This record gives sequence, structure tokens and C-alpha cells, in this order.
Amino acid sequence: MKITSSDILHTYGSIGLNMDYAVRLSVRLTDDIKKEDIIRATELTAKRYPYMSVRMTHNDSEIFYEKNEEKVAVINTSERITLSGAESNYHIWAVAYYNDYIHLDIYHGMLDGTGMYMVLSTLLYYYCNIRYGLTDHTGIRTLDDEINPLENADPLENVPSLDEIPKPRFDEAFSLIRDAGLTRCECKVWDITLDESEFVTFAKGKGVSPGGMVSLLIARAIDRLYPNRSKPLGSSYIINARPMIDANETIHNCVNTMRLDYSDEIKILSLEEQAGAYRKIIKECSTPQYVMGVNAVTVTSNRMRLKAPEIEGKIAEFGKALMGGQRLFTFMVSYIGKWKYTSVEKYITDFKTHVPEANELLIELAAVGGKFYINVHQLFEEDCVIHEVMKELSDNGIAYEMSGPMVNDRAKCKYDFG
Repeated sequence: MKITSSDILHTYGSIGLNMDYAVRLSVRLTDDIKKEDIIRATELTAKRYPYMSVRMTHNDSEIFYEKNEEKVAVINTSERITLSGAESNYHIWAVAYYNDYIHLDIYHGMLDGTGMYMVLSTLLYYYCNIRYGLTDHTGIRTLDDEINPLENADPLENVPSLDEIPKPRFDEAFSLIRDAGLTRCECKVWDITLDESEFVTFAKGKGVSPGGMVSLLIARAIDRLYPNRSKPLGSSYIINARPMIDANETIHNCVNTMRLDYSDEIKILSLEEQAGAYRKIIKECSTPQYVMGVNAVTVTSNRMRLKAPEIEGKIAEFGKALMGGQRLFTFMVSYIGKWKYTSVEKYITDFKTHVPEANELLIELAAVGGKFYINVHQLFEEDCVIHEVMKELSDNGIAYEMSGPMVNDRAKCKYDFG
């Protein structure tokens, strides 16, 4: 099975940067996890997503997937595991559990956050069905459904190539390490929890989405630390693009990335006016026309890089492309959207999203079970930014709980392309 257009940059690029490109979705339930129940739930989930039972391999010219008949691994641990190696039976996903936590460790090269939520909802449904007798699977993919071929179809496969690729629209952004001089280190993660209703009311009261508000508050925090910059303070805001391109079934990477600049013109405005400026940009960058235009550029660029004759050349080219894209953003914010699988929600007491270090500062958002989760990942030692973010929350009357810092516990990935 070939690497599809939506996944090419993620796969080759992360390997080129030697990045462990996996996500850990950690769900805390109301009771300790039963071994036999989570094993059975994993087996049923694997049957529901047969196209994910693969192992990554390669020849001299390309990376691809082949069928993997081994069982998906279920591991009793809270520690980091390794995907695509012996520990996971060479699968690109696995399930870990410890005490009352279920951890879904999954390779980001094939799925984006929305696709991962689909798999996670199935896993949680089957576990709660076996453990608690839950029968409501509204909106959740189960073995009662016929598997739609569009689930494993890539909406970008048929995007035509452009005759000419436009030049980048944005200048290189202010960097917290290269420009501010913060000390690079291994990834540190903080987990922040807010009341969902209160935060959504606050954000919408200012006229912007919750994700847009988080982007704005973090930009304000960084600006207070480094007000005199020679480069723009630009953030990447990543959202689910399926609704814009009519691709709601796919599990593959299907996101829209936009840049929100905290410019001098925005800086002098009130918080409400700043929120309005961000809302305008988000709206303009969320149209089908804009999303398809961005995707057309991405697909055309990827096809050009694929022309490298040997696998080493492809990995190098995509690695450079992924690194170049990172330089366009001071930080990244990713928001899949509110959890929509309500039948399992009553069993969830905590939710964490720990992701690859694709930027010096990366923030993952989730809204599950009445709580709004902000997971902050940073690649620098100093705690000055997180302290300013905390101040921004407090100054705006937003109550929060926070834990960390901790070492990023998302899975390692075993790449054998040397």
C-alpha cells in the first residue's frame, strides 16, 4: 500500500528529521483498566480498521506499507513505547494501559487528530461495552457498520498539479530559540485543564473561537516577553479541513494550516478587537477555495520531491521541506474540535494529547467531558513562556489546573532506512 498524497510530507519529512512522529492520546477512566477487557477491545478495534494493520517497509526508491498479520500490541505500562518495532509487533499503532489510564499510541504519518479520534472512540466504545455494558455507539465506527472505502481514501490523490508553485507568502517568523536565545532541550510538556463552558463563554464573548483565543493569549504572552522583535510573531493555527473539501470519512491527514500574525497593528488593539482580527483571518482561511489552494500547492511540491530517484534523496528533500515550514511559525496551535462521541464521554475523567515536537512551542487543544485541555510542548529549558501564559489566563479571570513539566511520553518510532 503506497504512502498517499496527504501523508507523504509527514512520513518522509519526519524520517528526514529523525523525528518520533507519534501521538499519545491518554484517557483516564472512572476505574482501573481490566487487562482482558482492553485486549478484547483492541482486537475488535483492529478488525474495524483493517487498513491500519500494516507495517512500514521500503525498497530502494520509496516507502510503503505491507499487510501485518500480527496482533496489535497491548502493553501494561505508562512509559514510552516504540512503534514499528518488535514491541508493537511492527504495527504503526498500539495500546498501553496503566492503572485507570488507556493510552492510544499511533503514528501521525497515516492519521491526523480527527482520524485518531475515530480510532480512539471505537476503542473506548468496545472497552466500555465489555466492561460496563454500554450499547450506544452513535457516531462511532463499529463492526456493525459496513466499512466505507472512503475511510482509507485520500481526498488529495486526484488534485491536479499546478503549472507554477507560488512563492511563500510569509517571512520567517520570530524564533524563541534562534532569536530570543532560549536554551534548546528535550521536550517538556505541561498539561492545563480549564472548565470548558467557562472558557468557551469567555472566548465567544470576545468574538473568537476557543482555538483562536488560545492562539491570541499565547501571542500576547510572548509579546510581553519579547516586545522588540525584528521578525514577525506568527503562529500556525491547525484545524480539521474535512468539512471544507467534503472528505468527512477519511482517516488520513486532512488539516488546514493558517498563520495568525500578532502584528504591530493588532498589538495596539483591545483584547476584543484583537479577537475580531484573528476571527477574520480564521474565517478567510477556512473557505473551500482557500483550503484547496493550499492543498494544491502542497501536493504539487510533494510530487516534485518524489522525483528524487532513491529513497535517501526523497527523505532528505522532504526533511528540508518540513524544517523550512517550521521556520514560518513562532508557535503552533492545533485544535481538532469538540469531542463528539458522547456515549463514552461519561466514563472519561481526564484527557491528554502529547504529540511530536514539530515546533519549538506547540500547543494541542481538546474539549472532552466538560473540560478544555491545553497541552503545551516546548523545546527550550526556560519556563518564562509558560509563566506568562499562566499570567494571561489569570489576568483574564480564567481558572485553571496545571501539571508538569514532564518528559514527552509519546511513542518512539523505529525507522530502518539507513
